[in-house]
Amino acid sequence: MAKIRNWRVVVASALAFILLIAASASDSWRTGNQMYSDWLFDLGVISLDREPAVLLVEQAGGASDSGTLTDLVVELNRLGATRTVVMPGPLAAAAENLSTDLSDKILVTAAPGTDRAKAEGVSWIVPPSFEAGYFRYAPLRLDQSEKNEAGVMVPWFLTLLNEQDSERSPLYLNFGFLKNGLPIVRQQQVLEGEVIAEVVEGRVVLLGPSEDALSPGFPVPGSASPLSPLKMQGLIWATAEGNAGLTVLNSVWTVLFILLLFLLNLFVFQWLSPVFGSLFSLVFLGVIGGAGWFSLQYFHTVLPVVDLSVVQLASLLFVYQARRANEERTVTEMLGTTNAALFERYIPEEFNESASPWPKLVVFISQQLNLERSILLERVPGDHRVREIEAINCNIGDIAEQRRDYERVPYSDALQHRRPLQLKRAYFNSSDTQELEYLTPLIFGGEVLGFWALTVRPGSDWSRETFESNIASFALQIGELLYHRQQLAHEKRRNRRLGRRILALEVGRNSSEQLRSSLELLGNRLGTLETMFDSLNTGAIMYDLFGQVLQANARALDIATQRNLAVYKMTALDFLCELCGLTQDNARRDLRHVTLKRAEIRLPVRAISGQQGLMLAIRPISTVKKDLDAVKATNAPQPFKLLGLSFEITDSSHAGAALERRDDLIQQFFLGLRNQLSRVTLAAHLTSPDLKNVPSGERLLSQVRDFTSFVESTLSKVEQQVVGGQQLQSLESAEPVNVLRTLNNALRRSEPAIKQKRLTVLRDVPIVVPLVDTAADELSDLMDKVLRLLTTDASPGTQLAVSVKEFAGPAPQVSITLSNVGYGLPQVALDRILAKPVVELLNSDDPIEESLGVVKSVSDWGGQAEITAEVGKGFCLQLNFRSMALSDAQTMTGRQEDGDADT
Repeated sequence: MAKIRNWRVVVASALAFILLIAASASDSWRTGNQMYSDWLFDLGVISLDREPAVLLVEQAGGASDSGTLTDLVVELNRLGATRTVVMPGPLAAAAENLSTDLSDKILVTAAPGTDRAKAEGVSWIVPPSFEAGYFRYAPLRLDQSEKNEAGVMVPWFLTLLNEQDSERSPLYLNFGFLKNGLPIVRQQQVLEGEVIAEVVEGRVVLLGPSEDALSPGFPVPGSASPLSPLKMQGLIWATAEGNAGLTVLNSVWTVLFILLLFLLNLFVFQWLSPVFGSLFSLVFLGVIGGAGWFSLQYFHTVLPVVDLSVVQLASLLFVYQARRANEERTVTEMLGTTNAALFERYIPEEFNESASPWPKLVVFISQQLNLERSILLERVPGDHRVREIEAINCNIGDIAEQRRDYERVPYSDALQHRRPLQLKRAYFNSSDTQELEYLTPLIFGGEVLGFWALTVRPGSDWSRETFESNIASFALQIGELLYHRQQLAHEKRRNRRLGRRILALEVGRNSSEQLRSSLELLGNRLGTLETMFDSLNTGAIMYDLFGQVLQANARALDIATQRNLAVYKMTALDFLCELCGLTQDNARRDLRHVTLKRAEIRLPVRAISGQQGLMLAIRPISTVKKDLDAVKATNAPQPFKLLGLSFEITDSSHAGAALERRDDLIQQFFLGLRNQLSRVTLAAHLTSPDLKNVPSGERLLSQVRDFTSFVESTLSKVEQQVVGGQQLQSLESAEPVNVLRTLNNALRRSEPAIKQKRLTVLRDVPIVVPLVDTAADELSDLMDKVLRLLTTDASPGTQLAVSVKEFAGPAPQVSITLSNVGYGLPQVALDRILAKPVVELLNSDDPIEESLGVVKSVSDWGGQAEITAEVGKGFCLQLNFRSMALSDAQTMTGRQEDGDADT
């Protein structure tokens, strides 16, 4: 699921980037970029550091003859004008009559579409083009219909610049020239000599009418009023001559900037919260705007400011929406997992979450207090009346008191008393003189929540003070519970108001709130388990196989502190060596045995500061599959399929004291028995002369001597096993085990599976067999796994055969044979499995291999095993253990009949 989710995000990111590129390539935000540059021109923050190389001369009203034009041209030439351009109008018509020497110094223009514009050698006036609300650029090409027979007409400013290429891109005007204004004078000022040479020298002079009656002007950015045709042509020339035309960033650079900005945002926003991400976006939008001003001011380039701003905001929205969708998906998955876990666990309903608090209070009272009768009354909300709710050991109708107003007696007396009040007048029906009646208020925080009426029948050991104190304590707790429940209910009603839920965005599906509620339940359960774990008298530490502490309760930490051991800084090996006083070699051997054999060992804890009787039990904790109650392992495989090792420190001093008392009793019994044997022996010795003369007397003395020797030998062996000190078990140590009891217990645990398959168990076992020397826990685990293997493999309705036999001889032993009728396994496959190491079999996922691994490990703890299998016939297992004979005499055994079978 994680890979699919990641690929969805990757694909969504790529699609978002492609959409942004497509929108930018289609000039969707071109108008926005132009509007941003217009805003900068209107603010006056764009200016040029050079003077426009143009001088505008406004023609006075009325007609102008060739003489006036001649005087203007002569005067302008005298003042140093580079070239004089005559705009369409009266002066342009008069230019036809100028002398040849003056005609070479002027450029006469004509408007497109007129007869004069079609004349050879006449340049045309550039009509500015309108775009996005303003006249922005001057086109450099004419349509085919506007070409004359002599050739292509070119704009007048290209003629002055000697650039005849009419295929160039349009000239976008730089309105920064308008901040300081274009230099302009009137025709009359030039003719009267009022214009100085510094104003004219090195400039191109444009002669034309100040206004065109047929044109309302040209609205442009940076100017409050529309420009006249003369000013527009002057701006065109200033832009063209200064090579200051505005340009748009190349599309390749635009795509590159969008890509870099999008990737930067994808990286940055993953580390920022939505608030800081929004602040970052605001700051970055300012940076983008500043970059747009810088580019326009110094490079005359219009950056895609709106494109980048849209990318910034879209990235912010995309990242947080993608994160929100991912979080929503994760919350939904966690909610499903949590609800499944809660479904499999028993979690009792909390007091504040129950539909009514009174049934729980009834249980709370009845399981703690020994009362005769009780009735709980609650206050009617917003009123000074009460009503009966629950009754214990009686009926609600048993109340003899008719009044329900707590401002009247007996309720007012109980409120004034503030403690359990013994009533003088009967409150209950059918009350006798031996039954005392009490009424106590349920108050908390100065608020009356209800009343509790009760009766008690005093006994011989009854104490009024103790009883009233206990009732007052319970009443206080009940009042506090009711008060907090009432406050919580009021808070919930306020939170459920529709207006508040709409403003808080809680009307629709709220997975996070559901998850919070589920996690709160699991948190309460975890808190309860941790509290119970810490309150155990047994110290418990869980190590993983890497030696790290996973869990430790308070008792274990306290024991470690008393021994100056830093649990969280020590590995399992170091802790075991320090706690039990073992060498590292022995400690490694113990840990290896627990890990590989999956067996439990017990070791004595080294006594410190006089504290004795502590025992350390180390056992493996296996991973449990398909169990919601099991500890959830990580996705990484666990070594040997073990979650870790459990170190459990128990105080066996009480058990040791009980064993010591048992030993004292047994020793006293053995001493008395030996004294009696000594008396028998002494009596036989004293009477032996007389018995020798009696027929069969010698035989009787021999039997007495053999009997006393047998009893003495048996007592010595039993004393050695039982009384010979409390020797703690080591890895190789064995103990006397009753194989019949172990086998019967295993059959009892396997009874549900046996019944499910309708199997018949055929027993061939003696009434009693000698004890065997082996490990009890390992033998019990072996029996469980073998019976599980045989039951699983058995065919329904068949039989399980169980046989126990005793073999005498120099090496007496007990043999257990278990077999079934089932599917079996090829002997070759069985031999291949048994050829594997025990460790590999114990860690196998195959239950057959795991069971056979346990069978194969019998030789490690005092037994021998032989197993055979055949396809279609099932398995047969034989276990042999050395018996512990107390004497050389044969043990009397009996047999159950084969027909005595149970199903």
